Amino acid sequence: MTQSMFEFGAEKSDDVIAHATPGEQDMDDIPESSQSKYCDLVYIYSADAAYMHELSAALGAFDHEVIGFFDLEEFRAAILVRAPAAAVIDIDSEGGKLAKSAMATRVITSFPVIYISAIDNFEDRLLAVREGAEGYFIKPIDVQALSVKIDEKIAKNTVRSYRVLVVDDDEFFLSFFDAVLSSAGMHVRSLMDPTQILEAIKKFKPELILTDLYMPQCNGIEMAKVIRQNNLYVEIPIVFLSSETEMQKQLGAMETGADDFLTKPIDPEKLIASISARAERYRNLRKNV
Repeated sequence: MTQSMFEFGAEKSDDVIAHATPGEQDMDDIPESSQSKYCDLVYIYSADAAYMHELSAALGAFDHEVIGFFDLEEFRAAILVRAPAAAVIDIDSEGGKLAKSAMATRVITSFPVIYISAIDNFEDRLLAVREGAEGYFIKPIDVQALSVKIDEKIAKNTVRSYRVLVVDDDEFFLSFFDAVLSSAGMHVRSLMDPTQILEAIKKFKPELILTDLYMPQCNGIEMAKVIRQNNLYVEIPIVFLSSETEMQKQLGAMETGADDFLTKPIDPEKLIASISARAERYRNLRKNV
């Protein structure tokens, strides 16, 4: 591998981790000064391991936290564990074609995806547009220009990084909602015990609470009433989740001051849209206070 692969090169950064799957990390455990670094997480996929290492090192010099992958399944698994702020995909391989196909049909990820390729023609660029790619860079890569594009797209996308507290006694649903909302760029805290809700609100400061209706220790309606007893929390949006389809019970839940009632199973995109709209409204209200 030579320096000529890129129009701009750099020494390998300490922030680069190649061929690795990241673990979950709680936002409260990250120092405030480091949270922007968390938001700058960039995944790179290339079936060419040497090329992936070189590009990861070069891009890591521009203050991005870069994790590179040359195994497609590890790349896919990493996205479910911790969604990146942006992804760069080398599409010049069979694996690259499969990776971009997966990104084009994704429903639980909203981070920007940028393609890189040695092929420069209108048909491939048009296909990239139709697949939702936010950029198309030709090899040899101008790494500085790529970094600028990534920063631009991340900045545009961070408006959706709402803080969502999910309350459900079912671990499966907690994991599902965490994966869906995290992959949409939101910061998620999960809570299985609704009796701990006030402490969780105090520590996490959510911009929306997503809660199951039926829980053994304290049901969602009771929990919502406890929350609304505190004047500091009366404006936090509360969205109920349940398999309950009876309209009268749904209306009863809404009378507690809830903002929406979603029925399980919920389509991921509908969930993201509903949460985003209400969290954004709450955020705007807070700005005007």
